[in-house]
Amino acid sequence: TIWDFGGQEVFYTLHHLFLSEFGVYLVCFNMEWLLHTATDAVVERCLEFLRFWLDSILVHTKNASSGRGAKTLLVGTHKDVVHRRQDHENIS
Repeated sequence: TIWDFGGQEVFYTLHHLFLSEFGVYLVCFNMEWLLHTATDAVVERCLEFLRFWLDSILVHTKNASSGRGAKTLLVGTHKDVVHRRQDHENIS
């Protein structure tokens, strides 16, 4: 089963109902938001978004005995707009 949470704040209170330690999670973000040309506010909002999702996944999927959370992958989108190798390295 695939669930797309989309990130709308109105649904945040329901997310924990769908998160489990047995899932595999993709956290997608727009790489343009982390470019050196982005404003500080845009970069901070992107990092805030990433922190929220990573923290949420960990809190709701953490195995009590092992202390590990579910497998989670970060996926950067808009690669076609991020041309410079240095930008890719900075984002990574």
